[in-house]
Amino acid sequence: MKNLLSTSWLQWLLATLISSYLKFCYATTRWQSEGRAEVEAVWAAGGPVVLMFWHERLHFGHASWPLKIAQPIAVLSSTSKFGDVQTRVTESFGRHTIRGSSAKKSNPGKDKRGAQAFRDMLRWIRDGKGVATTPDGPRGPARVMTEGSLKLSQISGATLVCLGQSTKRYWQFDTWDGMRLPLPFTHGAMVWRVIAPVPSTVDDGQFEALRLSAERTLSEATDRADDLIGAPHGRAGGRQLSRQDREADALEEAAAGLGQ
Repeated sequence: MKNLLSTSWLQWLLATLISSYLKFCYATTRWQSEGRAEVEAVWAAGGPVVLMFWHERLHFGHASWPLKIAQPIAVLSSTSKFGDVQTRVTESFGRHTIRGSSAKKSNPGKDKRGAQAFRDMLRWIRDGKGVATTPDGPRGPARVMTEGSLKLSQISGATLVCLGQSTKRYWQFDTWDGMRLPLPFTHGAMVWRVIAPVPSTVDDGQFEALRLSAERTLSEATDRADDLIGAPHGRAGGRQLSRQDREADALEEAAAGLGQ
């Protein structure tokens, strides 16, 4: 599979199919919103912003951020061949891509350009732009927020925007996060919650309290989106990543519209 994805024509074909499918799903979904006035104020004010949504709703993200009235937004994509496909999909939606990802716990010494990607994101948002992150990705546990998104906010002064998204009809992967793929001709919901930038002066204990609070806010927004359209809640806490999960995760990366 990885050898096949080394070919430019196959990357183009996969990206075209994925982006076309997602655009079709978004266009045939009847969306409702809650908390949109909060995020519209963020868009109108301009300035740096960190958008956060859980990895399980990765495939919904491109439907949310309008190009014409919101800050330009960048998406983190892995340096793998699957990441090459993700990049093509991301750019088809008019987004900017920053390449890199965190090292695997099984091989923490392998350079995956994570530190450079963090610096690239900082430079991007310090120019008054936005980045989209999945703070429990790429391998969980599900709905457990890592520090990266909040660190970006603390260093740059970026506003944090939590986004919960759901659709009534979807296909669900049997993976660590229970990732959902939207289906067309359905009802959808977007729930926005805005959090003030993380102060630069907080100590470790205060930072942890803010992390836990942001984690709850993002989960509550995601569950609220499910409630608005009568969909079941997603998976919380996650589970250990098995070999089958890793293989399925790799296939999902090839089909992902966004990357973390």
